[in-house]
Amino acid sequence: MKRTVIAAQGEITIIRCEGELPAGLVAHSEKDKLGRPIISHSESGNHHVLDAAVDVLEKPDAPEGMRILYALLDRPTALIQDASDAHGSHLLEPGLYEMRIAREFDPFAEQARRVAD
Repeated sequence: MKRTVIAAQGEITIIRCEGELPAGLVAHSEKDKLGRPIISHSESGNHHVLDAAVDVLEKPDAPEGMRILYALLDRPTALIQDASDAHGSHLLEPGLYEMRIAREFDPFAEQARRVAD
């Protein structure tokens, strides 16, 4: 599959794909109150959403802490953030997109453990 990074919005990297959907994907069912698929949650409690009711699929075996989603768009659709002070939106032309939600490693959390006698 040919993949081209086209944009980023906050913690989301948007990749345009050419080829077939990967095997083993499962339905992604997180939706906002308007029925739009939630791609990611921001730290301020807002959501990054696709501004249309489209089907989104998820790779269930993504690396720990990461989320990998796929959307096959049949019409132009915007990736937006539903915040009053939102990131700029990205208009996605029809096609197949992979959206990777970044992960973060906290070395201090990895070292913390419960004290035991």
